[in-house]
Amino acid sequence: MTTNITNLRKAGRLEEAYKLADQNLQADPSDIWNIRNMAWVLYDYTKRKATIETKEQFLKCLEKIISLNVPADEEIFHQSLVCIVRSMAASFMRAEKFDTAFFDLLFDHIKRLKIQPQSPSYSSIMLTMLHTKNWWHGFGSFCRWWGWENFTPDDYEPTQTQEGKKIMPLAERVYMAYAKHLCDFGNEKEITDFLPIIERAFSEHPNYIYLPFYEAKLMLKTEQKESFWKLMKGFVRKKSGEFWVWDLLGDASTDNQTRLGFFAKSLTCKTKPEMSIKVREKTAFLLLDLGHKAEALAELNTAVRIRTKNNWSIPPLLSSTISSLNKENIAPSKDNNAFFCELAGKAELLILDKPTQPKGRQRFDFEGKIMINEKGFGFVRSGEKTIFIPPKLLSTKNISNLNIVCGQYTVSFDHKKNKEGFAAISINKK
Repeated sequence: MTTNITNLRKAGRLEEAYKLADQNLQADPSDIWNIRNMAWVLYDYTKRKATIETKEQFLKCLEKIISLNVPADEEIFHQSLVCIVRSMAASFMRAEKFDTAFFDLLFDHIKRLKIQPQSPSYSSIMLTMLHTKNWWHGFGSFCRWWGWENFTPDDYEPTQTQEGKKIMPLAERVYMAYAKHLCDFGNEKEITDFLPIIERAFSEHPNYIYLPFYEAKLMLKTEQKESFWKLMKGFVRKKSGEFWVWDLLGDASTDNQTRLGFFAKSLTCKTKPEMSIKVREKTAFLLLDLGHKAEALAELNTAVRIRTKNNWSIPPLLSSTISSLNKENIAPSKDNNAFFCELAGKAELLILDKPTQPKGRQRFDFEGKIMINEKGFGFVRSGEKTIFIPPKLLSTKNISNLNIVCGQYTVSFDHKKNKEGFAAISINKK
């Protein structure tokens, strides 16, 4: 009888195969062969209904399979069923149809599937659902159900595409995705439960360099300020060149001037402008609050250029603020770099006890009367030294000839003149 059902299935005559399998199952529901036959017929139905247009029928077929209670040791069947579930979920992603209600129901069904934990099939389900991380609120519940102990050894290793592109380990991607989900939607208990898990993951896999970033963000969300600063002070010494480190420190600071210093340091770090766009926008509005309108307008204009270049939307607040500053006839500063470098040095001192200057480029303080020539160059006599003030630096400040100024300079060696030279890197009017 099994052969007849199999032949009908292969011939695509599912209605007949189902009728025969159902008769056998009704006659003896405990017979394993009757269960198997019906399971495979329903499998074919499920496969046939695995489309967005027939999603309701797909779930009904899946429900019937679950009710059969196919033994867990029928591994080939359960693995095959997982493949269909993954294919169905992927069809939504390919079509960019983010149906949260469907995925809520699909998750209810997945929980009742007999998938062996710590297996390729189990990992493949996580890999599929990982694609929902940015829009499905149930992603957090799915991760907690899936279990942090169920990664396989391969899940902790990077993989490669056929083109040779390196792909981040599945475990690393899941840790980050879940942490981000908690930052947006998590409650205090969920975050508290996860913090030791992400800490342990980083201690066992120190090459997962972004885990401390998310650990720190979760500490901030739950007001664990003492733990946050302890973590960041140790971490910033290793990653002082990472923009996001200083961004986090700025977010954790309550004093606006301190925050501005950390954000300024973040913007002096080497990174793609697209990566630091949010820091730039936060800095712009903070500059505005602190009265630095010209500097703020320059950063807002830069943010708009970056968004326009990448075809990103421009938040109404950016547009309205720029319009308001233009109506005030505020001229944007030409370059905030020197201003930010000065703030960055102070920010570094707060965390590192010394600025992160390369060897041979120490900073020294100066003070004196400035002389500005017709070409825009400035000079300040400070002790026995004459400090050169480049026009670019002067353009960021409202400084006139003969003003008393102060700032910092660095020392370099002029090989042509065979003597030391002194150039300002920051300047302010006294």
